[in-house]
Amino acid sequence: MYTNAQRAFSGLGFPYGADEDAAYIIAWLEAFDLYGINLFSSSYPKFDNSYNGSFDSKLNNKLNLQNRSCLMVGPGLIDYMTFQTNKNNEIKIEIINCADPLFLIPLLYRSMKKNIFSNIVDGKDTLAVINKENIFIHPKLKKNKHSNFNIILSKKIFETLDNNKDFIDYSTLKKNLSSGLNPNSVDWDIISEIAFRTYVPESEESREKGAGGGDAND
Repeated sequence: MYTNAQRAFSGLGFPYGADEDAAYIIAWLEAFDLYGINLFSSSYPKFDNSYNGSFDSKLNNKLNLQNRSCLMVGPGLIDYMTFQTNKNNEIKIEIINCADPLFLIPLLYRSMKKNIFSNIVDGKDTLAVINKENIFIHPKLKKNKHSNFNIILSKKIFETLDNNKDFIDYSTLKKNLSSGLNPNSVDWDIISEIAFRTYVPESEESREKGAGGGDAND
């Protein structure tokens, strides 16, 4: 799943490294029953061959994403925030015009592995908490309904919300991987077709340059 998504992002014009980050986001969401493949197949026309993952690294406490997908800008943003958190123990940035905030959750989970914990809030409303034991994601965030919010990264663990049905336990990942992932076949076919853009056409010339399986002893 990850490999097919990575090839698809490469076919969409994502540079090396960025295609791997985006594929990680999609595969992670799919593994946690958050419909990563469907989100990818339904949103890719917005960034097909129009990759733009840059942002001003001198930002203070506010960032306008201009409705660009977090599949493009998310990895750089969270890497920047993680770096600043390691220096200052905590950082808070206001995000405006975010098209797909759910794509930030896998990246924040990855930062959690470095003992950097996350909180996404909108005023008094908690939209997401990423801690050691589990993740809380508000239903509105799962549907990418929030475009303006604050992201807080900290070395301190955030208080969790007790008895909330929208918790995702990390054991969910092991359970889903053990039983196998089964994305919608229509969505999977769309991604596979995009991934096909990266394949080398079969020809005498391509075979002379090493394309194709060949003999394992070649």
